Amino acid sequence: MNIGIKEKITQDPFASHFALQKPLQKYGRLKKMGLPQRYRLFFRAFKEEKIIIVLWLGFPRKEGDKKDCYQVFTKKVENGEFPETIDQLLQECEIENSNQENED
Repeated sequence: MNIGIKEKITQDPFASHFALQKPLQKYGRLKKMGLPQRYRLFFRAFKEEKIIIVLWLGFPRKEGDKKDCYQVFTKKVENGEFPETIDQLLQECEIENSNQENED
């Protein structure tokens, strides 16, 4: 998996072999390239900021099944589980950190 993340995605996160179709066109996915069979690693790349965010590791890949990782990822995106911008991500991280500090 490290090869896929550190070497493959970082070379060109917008390459066609990572691209997803609508409504997921903002996201990419890694398959094979060091991942176990039927696993998919979903990510989002921000061109201007030169940032890649690994969002979710999905399993299984079983086309047509309601638990298929593409179906689950699509629902997560539609439900707003992933930030749309870097600023939103940073805000979520700050909230998460302050919540953890309050628990300690």
